[in-house]
Amino acid sequence: MTTSQQPTAAGAPSAYTAALDAPPAVDESLLARARSIEEIVRAHADDAERDRRLARPVLDALRDAGLFRLFTPRALGGLEADPVSVAHAAEILAGYDSAAAWALQAGNTGAWWTSRFSDAGVTELFADGPDLVLAASFSPPHRAVAVPGGYRLTGRGPLASGIHDAPWVMMTGVVFDGEQPRMTADGPQVVALVMRTREVQIPDTWHSLGMRGTDSAHVSAEDVFVPTARSYVLSPEVALRAPFDGPLYRLPAPTSVSVFIVPVALAIARGALDALAELAHRKTPLGASRTLRHRATVQAALADGEAQWRAARLLFHDALATAWRRALAGEPATLRHRADLMLAGTHAVQTAARVTDLMHRMGGTAGIYAGSRLERCLRDAQTVRHHGFLGEARLETVGQVYLDVAPEFVMVAF
Repeated sequence: MTTSQQPTAAGAPSAYTAALDAPPAVDESLLARARSIEEIVRAHADDAERDRRLARPVLDALRDAGLFRLFTPRALGGLEADPVSVAHAAEILAGYDSAAAWALQAGNTGAWWTSRFSDAGVTELFADGPDLVLAASFSPPHRAVAVPGGYRLTGRGPLASGIHDAPWVMMTGVVFDGEQPRMTADGPQVVALVMRTREVQIPDTWHSLGMRGTDSAHVSAEDVFVPTARSYVLSPEVALRAPFDGPLYRLPAPTSVSVFIVPVALAIARGALDALAELAHRKTPLGASRTLRHRATVQAALADGEAQWRAARLLFHDALATAWRRALAGEPATLRHRADLMLAGTHAVQTAARVTDLMHRMGGTAGIYAGSRLERCLRDAQTVRHHGFLGEARLETVGQVYLDVAPEFVMVAF
């Protein structure tokens, strides 16, 4: 893998500029798809928490609404939807249940990454239609031994969301020729490999603080053969071809994840803000004669949280709109452009967690009970904030790019 990009002068300002033009039009039909399944998603939200995976009726509703084909090319029967509208639709769905919106990641990110496969691989993965549901565990890279016709993969990775309901799973591996890793100018060669889920083991590890309905268990592969057609070398340099030659597939790769995860985080924080406002009208704290809404600390906290939430959301959508305009225009995204987008997403996720924590603290003992909306929001927000592509460590990645230091997190260059 390589992170080579055109260098910028030390101390140069960021390449980011605010999107001063009117924001791209949002596809209202896509938002209508999300709204159409509100009743069934809300009805099964508690089931997902208890069972640690989405209920079958919710999965069926997501599929029937076309929400598992957002990033599938139109030529393959998909929607090839614009990322700005996708982010809005994901936020609407997350307002009903964060786990249901999280499932859009496995139901769409895999289709986006399929642009890297050979024609034979694309044909096989989409053989059953445009709704490609592909779980993924990207880290750490495992052992992929090169053999005639493909690779044999051995390794165990975490956080393969939706794994029990995905027919396919993607893992990464360091390529070994015999006992020696295959070296390139940028280090060991790393490949992404897609297997049928029935070929791997799924240890029962998803006992989590929050986001319990996402079924993000570990996945274990033991000497599984993966044909070359279902593999690709992880590299920032990709030659896109039909049917993956539209602007959607020119976006930075982490965007295929952030357009689902960031809206989930924002929706969780929105829920916490609304929950505190509702609680403040009816709760009278111990030793007080008036409700929470009369407390200056609560008033200030709610205003502060609202400002933080709106600002973070605006920055994310502004950066996303800017990246989309660039893709539409066929303009290449520099490393700084990619870092700007990563910064906006990371800032939104981390801000959402802080806002949720603040609302939970203002709610007092009301938020300590299972079943409390504030309790659920707190658990979910603290879980989302550790996502590998959007966790606090990504601020270091962005800072490294801005300071012309080679970024340790190489995915920023993809």
